[in-house]
Amino acid sequence: MSALETLLAYAEGNPNAAVKQWKAEGKKVIGYWCSYIPMELIHAAGALPYRVKGAGATGTDKADHDMSAICNCSFSRAVLDLAYRGTYDFLDGIIGMNQCEHAWRAFELWVERLSPPYHHFLYVPRSRKKISFNEYLLGLEKLKESLEKYLEVEITTTALWKSIELFNENRTLLNKVQELFQKERPPLSGVQRHRLINAAVSIPPEELNQLLHTLLEEIGKNDGNTDYIARIIIFGWVGDSTLLHQIIEEAGGLVVMDNCCFGARSFCNLIDIEGNDPLAALAKCYLFRVACPRMFSTFGERYGMLKKALRDYRANGIIRSNLQFCDLHGMENIHLNRRKKELGTPLSAPLILDYLGQDEARIRTRVEAFLEQIQN
Repeated sequence: MSALETLLAYAEGNPNAAVKQWKAEGKKVIGYWCSYIPMELIHAAGALPYRVKGAGATGTDKADHDMSAICNCSFSRAVLDLAYRGTYDFLDGIIGMNQCEHAWRAFELWVERLSPPYHHFLYVPRSRKKISFNEYLLGLEKLKESLEKYLEVEITTTALWKSIELFNENRTLLNKVQELFQKERPPLSGVQRHRLINAAVSIPPEELNQLLHTLLEEIGKNDGNTDYIARIIIFGWVGDSTLLHQIIEEAGGLVVMDNCCFGARSFCNLIDIEGNDPLAALAKCYLFRVACPRMFSTFGERYGMLKKALRDYRANGIIRSNLQFCDLHGMENIHLNRRKKELGTPLSAPLILDYLGQDEARIRTRVEAFLEQIQN
């Protein structure tokens, strides 16, 4: 198999073959809910960080007993439903945080109902004041101590710096893959790119780096398809689902960039390795990177990233997306709509998604209409 085929296969499994091999070697896997939970700390403790996702969910009826479907996001319910059905029994622990009310409650229910062998809650501030940084740093220290106690290891400064360098290499290579979409004929599709990102948060980082190096060698000089009618940026939330990317590209578009947490925002910033304190370096990068809408007063950063992407990737249109009942991205759409004229690029009306794709036909019609609008 090529590196691309291997990575795409890893993206599909939940768990995938790499995780199964890791477990077969007697090593631990720790799940985590959000990109504000540093993977480096888990890895430095000798465990595999595995970002939980809803891949494989076909319904949410078990989770719906605890989280009503009429007011809770379908992604959080899908993840919890998988946990209730035993899909996540391979995890040796789970780490949650106050990302949003829906996912926070799903994490609490996971702990209450299933009593995992290890669980930890990381409080992440929603601002970047000095007191917020100190609070987050304290939270990382508590997480470090918690992992050390459960895994019966010492997370040394040397081990943590090594993990930071390893994940920085992950981010650098993923950025190189992303930059391929600045070409007129990218060697990958947007669907493939998004699946690579899903694989990146669910396999050992050492293997990821090897595969990405090989992938860039395999495809770096290749030309891809030019049979597309518009270069599209997705702005909002899609999670690990590639359905929206697939719909856009089946309708003739090409997704060249996104502004999502399961996407470019998760790897665009590297951790500074020049200091003496690796925990402080982690806290600074994770708290001050291009932020999620959960962080107060940070829309300008995401908007700046969007405007730069419009130039760098020569995008012809922006498709806005968010899951139903997501207040954070709902407000994001309002902020973006106010800058519609300033953008000077066709901007779709918000596409309100269902994570399980039960509204696929409606979304497909909306996407096709938007692409037709761009052509006219």
